[in-house]
Amino acid sequence: MLMNNLSIIVRHSKLFCERRLHDSGVGFPEQVILMYLASNTEVNQDAIAQHFMLDKGAIAKTLRKLEDKSLIERHQNPENKRENLISIASAGQNILGKMEAALNEWNQSFFEGISDEEIEHYSKITKKIADNVARLNETGAADHQ
Repeated sequence: MLMNNLSIIVRHSKLFCERRLHDSGVGFPEQVILMYLASNTEVNQDAIAQHFMLDKGAIAKTLRKLEDKSLIERHQNPENKRENLISIASAGQNILGKMEAALNEWNQSFFEGISDEEIEHYSKITKKIADNVARLNETGAADHQ
């Protein structure tokens, strides 16, 4: 039953974010990568794919869309000429402001009627669950090699 609730929350979150940024022409996968780049400057495509545990091809497609919209920039890595580093362009910074406003609105509704203490408890529990499933998948991958 818990997984069903989590799945519902994730679907509503995605729908909410897509609706809020519809006029910007930025889909949810693009928003997620922009948020990642906001806190991880100048990373390569492999790091993004690894972080989200997604196929490199899917990440490449989303990055291409972001680049076509001039929201990200690719720069050659001076330490590895075969690698491009990705960062947010100034137009992407503008989208981040809209995304932040949408996320603040989402969080206000998401945590409505929940005390600060309960929010802190929720945060600790979800962090522990995230760590558990990451560890489970890491050991599971090692077991199947």
